[in-house]
Amino acid sequence: MFETKVLKAGPTSLSQEKQFASAVEKGLSLDNKCLPSWLIFDSAGSIIFKAITELAEYLPAACEFEIIRNQKNKIAKLITGDTFNLIELGSGDGCKTRILIEHLLNEKFGFHYYPIDISSGAVTNLIRSLEAEQQDTRLQVTGLIGDYFDGLNAIIQEGPKQNLVLFLGVTLNNMNPDSARSFLKNLCKTLGPKDYLLIGFDLMKNPKLLYSAYNNPLFEKFNLHLLDRINQVLGANFNKDNFVQQGQYNPITRAVESYLYSTCNQTVHIRTLNKDYHFKAWETMQTEQSFKFTLEEIEKLATENGFQVEEHLFDSRKYFVNSIWKVAP
Repeated sequence: MFETKVLKAGPTSLSQEKQFASAVEKGLSLDNKCLPSWLIFDSAGSIIFKAITELAEYLPAACEFEIIRNQKNKIAKLITGDTFNLIELGSGDGCKTRILIEHLLNEKFGFHYYPIDISSGAVTNLIRSLEAEQQDTRLQVTGLIGDYFDGLNAIIQEGPKQNLVLFLGVTLNNMNPDSARSFLKNLCKTLGPKDYLLIGFDLMKNPKLLYSAYNNPLFEKFNLHLLDRINQVLGANFNKDNFVQQGQYNPITRAVESYLYSTCNQTVHIRTLNKDYHFKAWETMQTEQSFKFTLEEIEKLATENGFQVEEHLFDSRKYFVNSIWKVAP
């Protein structure tokens, strides 16, 4: 079975369109303009980010591929029953998870794979690809388009199977600390005592390596796509030619921060919000942040939000870690 479903928002959830509009209005109303990076991820944004992950200097993707290839046996040993759910939050094209899926199928596991992502294009393409590759196997796949927690709640309500939840890449690293803690607390409440979480963290490393990774021309294309998104979704009149992108490591926040700089005095009108937003020449608008962690910080983050760390899985250079967590008893 290979299918795709669009998730219905929960009773307290805003629609994706309203979430988008609310995030833009809030972020552009700040004294220091700041927008969350999830706004960039439509189908086109996902394609640009996929190209970023293939850059030699962009280390998180290469390191995580290495971890999953080398540690797939250890990950498979987390499964205790005959059948289970493999749930991926923010699946994108699922390229790293396919390594694990192939291994689990070879080991004769029976499981249902649930990729969850806000990008309908990414989920649809992933399901089509898996159907072409795995149609003669036992694999069941249901792609879910929408909010992570709406997806998790829908899956868990279907029955008491063990869940192996994957939160790969640097998605949590891109959240501000308060949002990350809130996300993890909600995730802890959602998971059961038999479930495992495999979560990715980009580790602190030489700031020169970080600068090189986040200033490739593809990052500028990716960040400028945010302006396309706002134009398309909210009827704005951003002119990308009036902005340039720059990434920098901030030693105080311990994050790589990306900014769009307005190259002139300009006013942007957003039709859906019925508002004008003014930019001074060389005023910045933050569009991304990627926090870098130490192991001590990761373990503290787990403990403070209801988890216990079972094991850390590293790449050979210890640039990245996939940490295995369970809900603390």
